[in-house]
Amino acid sequence: MTSAETAIPPRRAESHLQAVRDAAGETVVAQWLAVAAASAEAVAVRTPDGSITYAELVARAQDRGRAIAAAVPDRDRLVAVETESDIDSVAAILAVLCSGRPLVLLDPFLPDDRRGHILELSGARELSPAEIRALPDAPEPVPEPAPGDIAVLIFTSGSTGRPKGVAHTQRGWTNQARDGREFMGLRPDDRAAVLLPLSFGAGFDCLVMTLINGATMLLWDVRRRSAADLRDWLDREAATTAHATPSLLRAWLAGSAGADGAGRTGGLNDLRLLSVCGEPSHHSDVELARRTVLSRGTFCCWSGSSETGDLAFNLFPRDRAVVPGPLAAGTPAAGKRIRIVGDDGDDVPVGQTGEIVVESRYLAAGYHRDRALTADRFVRLDDGRTRFYTGDLGRFDETGDLLLLGRLDDAIKVRGYRVEPAEVEFALRQLPWAVDAAVVADRDAGELTGYLAVDPATWAPAPSEVRAALRDSLPEWMTPRHIVVLTEFPRTERGKVDRAALPPPPERVIEPVRGPTEAALAALWCTVLGLDEVGRSEDFTALGGDSLAAARMLADLRDRWLVDLSTAEFAETPTVAGLAVLLDDAHRDRAQTAARGTLSRLRDGTGVPLFFAAGAGSPAAALLPVVRELPGDGPVYGLQAHGLEQRGRADRSIRAAARRAIREIRAVQPAGPYRFAGYSYGGFVMLEAAAILHGRGERANVVLIDTLFEPELRARLAAGRDGDAVAGTADTGDTLPLPDRRTTGTVTGAATVTASAVPPARGTGARRLSAWNRAWNRAAMRFLVATAGLWRLPATLQWTVFWDLGRALIRQHRPTPYPGSVTMIAAESNPDDPATWSLLATGGVTEVRVPGDHHSMMRAPFAAGTAAAVHAALAANTGAEEGTGDDEYSDDE
Repeated sequence: MTSAETAIPPRRAESHLQAVRDAAGETVVAQWLAVAAASAEAVAVRTPDGSITYAELVARAQDRGRAIAAAVPDRDRLVAVETESDIDSVAAILAVLCSGRPLVLLDPFLPDDRRGHILELSGARELSPAEIRALPDAPEPVPEPAPGDIAVLIFTSGSTGRPKGVAHTQRGWTNQARDGREFMGLRPDDRAAVLLPLSFGAGFDCLVMTLINGATMLLWDVRRRSAADLRDWLDREAATTAHATPSLLRAWLAGSAGADGAGRTGGLNDLRLLSVCGEPSHHSDVELARRTVLSRGTFCCWSGSSETGDLAFNLFPRDRAVVPGPLAAGTPAAGKRIRIVGDDGDDVPVGQTGEIVVESRYLAAGYHRDRALTADRFVRLDDGRTRFYTGDLGRFDETGDLLLLGRLDDAIKVRGYRVEPAEVEFALRQLPWAVDAAVVADRDAGELTGYLAVDPATWAPAPSEVRAALRDSLPEWMTPRHIVVLTEFPRTERGKVDRAALPPPPERVIEPVRGPTEAALAALWCTVLGLDEVGRSEDFTALGGDSLAAARMLADLRDRWLVDLSTAEFAETPTVAGLAVLLDDAHRDRAQTAARGTLSRLRDGTGVPLFFAAGAGSPAAALLPVVRELPGDGPVYGLQAHGLEQRGRADRSIRAAARRAIREIRAVQPAGPYRFAGYSYGGFVMLEAAAILHGRGERANVVLIDTLFEPELRARLAAGRDGDAVAGTADTGDTLPLPDRRTTGTVTGAATVTASAVPPARGTGARRLSAWNRAWNRAAMRFLVATAGLWRLPATLQWTVFWDLGRALIRQHRPTPYPGSVTMIAAESNPDDPATWSLLATGGVTEVRVPGDHHSMMRAPFAAGTAAAVHAALAANTGAEEGTGDDEYSDDE
């Protein structure tokens, strides 16, 4: 590129270009050619790979337009072009328009079936940009199209899911360009970054808006280039406007904002407008943009459809407050009258809801090759306008803004109440874990399924947590019956949530309860899990319960029935029927409630068992989400700290815990080779156990799961010397930050957990504790850690005490080097250097990274990925040690 190319061209008078457009008439081709002639030396398109001026682009488009007209002599024959975000594609699009042939935009990411259907339905001749460049030259001039001629066929999904073609005229696109001037203020000195694929209707709209207004179009292919470099590129190119979908905006800027909303907050220096379209926008989108890239400019959400083109625009200058909730569609687009009509077809008063009807000269001409559907939805008016019945619900508020309220056929009756899925979706989006949300209605069953997309690097909630949080803002009948938590949503080729591809909720078989004990337990489970009914054989974890929910439920049992059951016992039979047997047996013989050790069976099976140690402060039942996802049918046993759930003095060193683990393990499997896995603190225990067994001539296959070093242990290993023991120092200032399990998006260390573990005095807040209270809390926690296991404490406090104890034991740990090889399965956020582990496992360390943070990797939806990594590591390590991959894990694949 030359220096002249990279400079912003001088401002060209908008009034002159307006006169040029007016003289050209009402076709998109004539207006673009006129504007291009007036802006000949200005850069029309720039990508990271190059640029082209208006004069160069016109020459290419007209030359290739003549070639296309000669190659496709039938003026009504459509020409389909596979479109990328590059200069060749822009030139090919304009060439087809100049040829007078209707254009069909093909997305390169279309599934073969949909692509084939579009080509079959349209009857188009497919030409790639390369094929257009290679067509023979043709000297014959091409007649200019008329305003009513079809310019573009936009394909959209119908109610059957099959694409239908919506025909747009030359006149219609000139009005879209007018919207760009009137609402977005696009002018010749703008540099508009189009982040929407040009094959999308909105992407093509941006192309027309930009080039017919004489601006420079900046193209960045968001599907083929990393978004990590996008901000810097926009800054270098001095982008003045940017145009994206809400989902792209969230994915791009969420990384800039960081988990706590901090990050690069200076904004892009030249960006005066950021627009989003294609999906509903929310107040959080405006706040996110203002916090990251839009420090001074205006946020614009605009809406439309394939049939109406642009529908409405809503502008949020920096000083305009944003009301929480979905953003209103805003002011009707240029040249379009929007009415809200009732069932009788008459306009309803302002503030009332009805069907949105649009009347304009600039609507689509109808559906390609579907006269019946066209006649049903489009009505030609006597004054030359067209009326279109959108099938969407909406209303005007007192300020004149249009609000979109979902589809006419979206509403569902739940227990006799009318429920709008859009309202439930909004409540889901407000949850602290939400990156995206969707709600699907099942009218036959009269129930909703809520889908929540979460950040892979943060804590993922259990479905029961989501239901509990929703009940703060929704009545019970509006709370979705099913909650599915995902790391990302499937999307259509146009970037919208593909609701048909969302995974169905797990199928439930609700077997009626039997007897009074099961009935009482089922009622308790419904309360804890936020469900309407529970079957006697349904699994607690599969219903959305996690270890915290299990602890609350068991604590309730303890209070109601005076029966003390551990999560380890519950994990062996986590159904209403199984728990009822435990309760009835316990009433007959209280002795059965006493735990007999630290080992519990998490999964039955045959073959060599897997012994799986839980993290500090976690019961073995917390491993169930991963255990349930492990392939194969081998038995799995969980280990937890002694004294965690039944009275018994806790082990005071990792070596002592390892020796206890060996005794428990040998009661199940007297001789090796053994299969060990350990999560977090449990990894140190199992590695130490493997080292002890190796000294006795036995082998173990060891998999560590995000086992984190405390700074003292890391420093001692690096220095190659012993440090002082750090016993009971839960309030040390040098702690390793871990995500707080009680919130989302925050980071806390042991000191924070310690301070909050002991409730403050009445009338004080956690943030206003006096120095005396803080000292008292630290002293109390030191006492509880020193006497861990000897007292029965509330579950969450008990777990906090053992969590602090586990970290103290790691800090004072003097490990025995293990001469075998191990696999470390680490979360994406794990900060430890794998080389440090080579000091403990001298036979070699293989690191495998999986999605999620330290805690969320062990829960749905990330647990499946963690389980797959454990399974692969066990199979690989067994093959490496025994010279074969044949074992119960590798065979199951």
